[in-house]
Amino acid sequence: MKVRNIENSAASGSKNNNYSRSNSAANTSFTGVTDGLIKFWEGVDRGGLAASFTVQDMLGTNIPRTWAARNVGKEYTGKNNWTAVLENGLREFLTGPSMFVVPGAVLYGSMRYAGKANGVPVQTIKDFGDIVSQNLDKIDTSSVEKFKETFYRGVLDKAVNNFDAKKQTVDVASYVSEILRMEKAPKKGLINNIAGKSMPDSREEILQGIVNTFVRDKKANTKGYPNFLTALITDAKDAKAAAKHEIPIDDLIDRMGKFSDDFYKMLQKSGGSLSEDFVKSFTNKRMGGRFATNIAMGIFTALAMWFIPRIYTIGKTNPETDPVRQKASELKGGPKPAEQKENNGEVSFSGGGISKLMSDLGEKVAPDTGSKLSKLASNVESDWINVARPIFYVLITCFTLIPRVIESTKRDIESSKKNGGPVQWDETINNLRRDVTTILTILFAMKGLGAVMAHRASKSSGIVLTNKILPDDAKFFDKFKNFLSPDHGVQVLSKKQNTAQMSSFANMNELMRFFRDTENKQGNLHKLLHIDAKANDGQAPVFYNAAKKVFGDIIEKEDLKADDLEKVLSESAGKIDENDVNELLSILNDTKKNPLLKFGNKINAIFETVSLAIVTVFLGFGLPKLNELLIKRKYLKDGNTLKNPDMQIPDYSILNNLKPVEKQTYQYFLGNMK
Repeated sequence: MKVRNIENSAASGSKNNNYSRSNSAANTSFTGVTDGLIKFWEGVDRGGLAASFTVQDMLGTNIPRTWAARNVGKEYTGKNNWTAVLENGLREFLTGPSMFVVPGAVLYGSMRYAGKANGVPVQTIKDFGDIVSQNLDKIDTSSVEKFKETFYRGVLDKAVNNFDAKKQTVDVASYVSEILRMEKAPKKGLINNIAGKSMPDSREEILQGIVNTFVRDKKANTKGYPNFLTALITDAKDAKAAAKHEIPIDDLIDRMGKFSDDFYKMLQKSGGSLSEDFVKSFTNKRMGGRFATNIAMGIFTALAMWFIPRIYTIGKTNPETDPVRQKASELKGGPKPAEQKENNGEVSFSGGGISKLMSDLGEKVAPDTGSKLSKLASNVESDWINVARPIFYVLITCFTLIPRVIESTKRDIESSKKNGGPVQWDETINNLRRDVTTILTILFAMKGLGAVMAHRASKSSGIVLTNKILPDDAKFFDKFKNFLSPDHGVQVLSKKQNTAQMSSFANMNELMRFFRDTENKQGNLHKLLHIDAKANDGQAPVFYNAAKKVFGDIIEKEDLKADDLEKVLSESAGKIDENDVNELLSILNDTKKNPLLKFGNKINAIFETVSLAIVTVFLGFGLPKLNELLIKRKYLKDGNTLKNPDMQIPDYSILNNLKPVEKQTYQYFLGNMK
């Protein structure tokens, strides 16, 4: 049954200003620690990938591991282990940021020297080229502004035409006008953006207004409850194929700007005559250039990862295992470091055609060819400066783990040469234990932890905070696979997705679609409608009261269904006070008042903080401590007595393994200038 009797098309907050600035969830008023956490994580989100990466990498592993290293072996030496601090710092602060900085540098260079369209994915370049070809008679090339205006119109017409509704009510011209205004507007700047400073005429806030309007338009012109933040600009045969080609609307706007700037610049260089041949040539060159850029991002990052262990393994032995080895050596009767003689051994550390090529390559990687190279191109497509997941897997295993193991085996071999006997492989085993565990935790466990917490919160609150909720009787293997899969299975909805799903309701039909979607994803409508029924801090349950005015006592039903709510609306047609409807929609459309969003934002902040705390404790402090304890148990018994008098004790002194020139360099590196 369709709800057609109540059509409040002007709910408060939905159409009073098509491009009004959104109320940021970060401004939601919470007290105490929770309020601070929400603002902190909202600031991280506004800072984008750089802020998110920096917070999680630095606070999760880099700082705690480096800080904890100072106490390694202190019980034996009585001193802070600054050598271990140096090595940990170099390893962690070089490896993590390089995964972000190197691809970014490659992409920046490619866009700067080869063309901005190299920053656009291959599939989108192909789609843009097709749209230009289909609108040759409508594209105005008299100026870059006119070109952008007509090109943007063609792209957005395509996106709107892929909506479900038969009658279109979307003002595409207004979108184009706002996008052009946005491109000329000043940016907030990183600090102002992270801090959430209000700048209504800034590029960021104009863009947010465009996104908000797109959500409302898509919600009004599509069936079901899809992702309202994405646009489809290509013809897809089925829903599964379409989902692969959907683009977040803010990304689409960014890509249109890059493509149009590059396209018009090259068009002017070619003489300014727009033709099918030029479009085809440009599209092929840029598809080839983008594919080459993706490959280059992976290759240069791989080279950096391979070289980094050469930098931090400046000593021939591991300062994290040296104190235990030193103690074991002393108990065995070996010389102390001051008594050892200088090692003067010879051990040392080991240490015009392009355009045609890109065009030919572009033809081979075009998405519609179905070739192996085309499939490879889709699998290695980077997400801005994040390399594709297959490349990331190769980088983190082959080019991060393997070179670390190679360098650690060299040091294990060198440290055992002095005393003869078998190599103990202390550092190699420590590295494998530390790095394999870290890789698995970052790739799978962190995602799984957040998904499990959001899933349980969805069950208890009735509000769907993930893309789906697994049934209680799901098999253990299915749950395990769903929670640990990084690309599929249970995915935690982002704050943007929560806002798009839980607000911007123009009428009761759209609200009922939301209730139906919640039910289909195994949410609980009774719990959802009672989310603020027990309000804290003396606040009245405004959402619950408003819902009761519209739906009546039916919302008290424990097993409440969407059909029950629709039945009430159908039977009460013409009897429900429209002011009550407006009140209910107004609460949901105001992100300051919407209790569903307040709950979702609060839970997201708590989950992110808890996940970061667990990772920090486990990877930053726990794992290095485990390695220290295991190496201690290998050589020493309780009471610090030698465990096995016959065990070969590797040479433990870093300086003892360096040649004179290397020793002097190392001392200077540590800050000892004498």
